[in-house]
Amino acid sequence: MKLLLLNPFDAYAGSQRIGRDMARLLAAAGHDVQVRLGFGGGGFLSDLPETRTDLGISNVPIRKLLYPLWALLVSLPVAIAALRGRMIWANTVYAALPALLAVLLCPQRVAVHLHEATFARPFAIILRLIARRGVPIVCVSADHAARIGLPAKVLYNPVSLPDCDTPSRGDRLLFVGTTQPIKGFALFVAVGEKLDDLPLRKTAYLSDEARHDQALVARARQAGIEIVFGEANPQVLYRDGFLLLQASDPELCSETFSLVAAEAMARLVPVAGAGTTVLPEVLGNALAFDTPSRDPGEIAGAIRSLHADPARYAALRVACSSRRMTFSEGAFLERLEDILRTMNGRPS
Repeated sequence: MKLLLLNPFDAYAGSQRIGRDMARLLAAAGHDVQVRLGFGGGGFLSDLPETRTDLGISNVPIRKLLYPLWALLVSLPVAIAALRGRMIWANTVYAALPALLAVLLCPQRVAVHLHEATFARPFAIILRLIARRGVPIVCVSADHAARIGLPAKVLYNPVSLPDCDTPSRGDRLLFVGTTQPIKGFALFVAVGEKLDDLPLRKTAYLSDEARHDQALVARARQAGIEIVFGEANPQVLYRDGFLLLQASDPELCSETFSLVAAEAMARLVPVAGAGTTVLPEVLGNALAFDTPSRDPGEIAGAIRSLHADPARYAALRVACSSRRMTFSEGAFLERLEDILRTMNGRPS
């Protein structure tokens, strides 16, 4: 199959990472893959050999200003590529606009892969039009699909699985994210302050050393939480993990999937939630517990109970081992190829 992956903005974020994984896995499987990137300058897609970058601009305000013009200019070559038989995979809602002409001319060759759950009104209108044309809308979870209110296919995000499971001391309480309020780092700190009685090393992996809440980081260090900036290797992030607290605040963001939760599960580290609605779907019986109240004392008590129950904890690790195969790269590629075959008029 011939595919054009259309991605407006590059960044070190989940949707761009999934785009990179798609291109890599499809190319390795023998498919003809091209990547058209609107605005580069740094991110997961920029360094792929298949990527053609239109504008190497990393400044976000300038990107937003130029985006409508870029979408208009590339809509014709994207439509021509579709007319010539290339499948168009519009990655993120912002790729729907430049793919719209292709949707009108040959909807059977276009798919829109959403990673967002809320949209500005113009994009909501475009998505409804696209759905009426019979174009597949692809979501990253059933929870995500239910929230957008449109017929959708589910394609779970992939995570890399370890070649072999390494021995774990299981003595670290983990946070992976940023200090932005939506990620719930303040909640993790508040929980950590209540767990001095447990022999757990509390570690927070934060992505951005240049932009972080300095007062909150200082409070975390005072609570005995080790702060590590810039680490991205899952083998390091989840090593010796007892539990990952996925603390995203559902009142501030609509989490459609959790890569960090799936990555932790892949390393046999159980995950606890604090109200993120997609976690039960992603983790199944590998979810240690969920505390929608987001009460630090209640979460700390649940961690204390889990630590005192080795049999329950061992069962969670077994559940992780079984559940993680759902998110393997092989399972992702198989489902992706199935969607592409259906688009191309072949039986799935």
